[in-house]
Amino acid sequence: MSSDSLTQLVLGMRLSDDATFSNFLIAPENQQLVSALQSALTGGQLIYLWGARGSGRSHLLQAICHAYYEAGAPVLYLPLAEKGGLAPEILQQTSSLSLVCLDDISQIGSDEKWQEAVFHSVNEMTESGVSLVVSADCAPRDLPLSLKDLRSRLQRGLTFQLHAANDAFKQQILQRRAQLRGIELSDQVCDFILLRSNRSMPALMSVLQKLDDASLQRQRRVTVPLIKEIMNW
Repeated sequence: MSSDSLTQLVLGMRLSDDATFSNFLIAPENQQLVSALQSALTGGQLIYLWGARGSGRSHLLQAICHAYYEAGAPVLYLPLAEKGGLAPEILQQTSSLSLVCLDDISQIGSDEKWQEAVFHSVNEMTESGVSLVVSADCAPRDLPLSLKDLRSRLQRGLTFQLHAANDAFKQQILQRRAQLRGIELSDQVCDFILLRSNRSMPALMSVLQKLDDASLQRQRRVTVPLIKEIMNW
């Protein structure tokens, strides 16, 4: 499989159009991390990014893929939690790419073939000057990997923790994402959503999607009464 077809296979299936750097609101404690990811555009770096589910790991990995791809560079974004029937051999030609992003690497903890493939691919990418960004929900030393050499190899990269947003910042994110959809969310509406909804970012984005659909179908502004009606709160 050529690098072009590999890129088209994974990139076309997985990247979200909304997952860009411009759409990622940066909390002060995450500024250094985002700057490091953007500087990875120079190539040849290994960056390990960890944080809780919903902290924005997948968004940032896709954002750097978008940046590379828009510059005409071949990339691979691989969400390991969704690898499905993909064989680890998909990593054999990663040395011919410019960037590889492996999302949620702890998902291969029980798969020795995938661990071996990732280990050899990391070594090849390092020798070839390919940038690699890896994400997980824990620090590299805590990865549930049976292949200790892989865990050790990942610990050699730049490691950053992505801090989850607090409620005030989640409100900013909600309002920003709503604005991109042409929706105005008042502070009162955001407070109500945060009070009633699961506060993880995936859950909040799901609520926003439902409200966007309902607002469009019913030609109504997003208000607390509409939210109560749609969400049955």
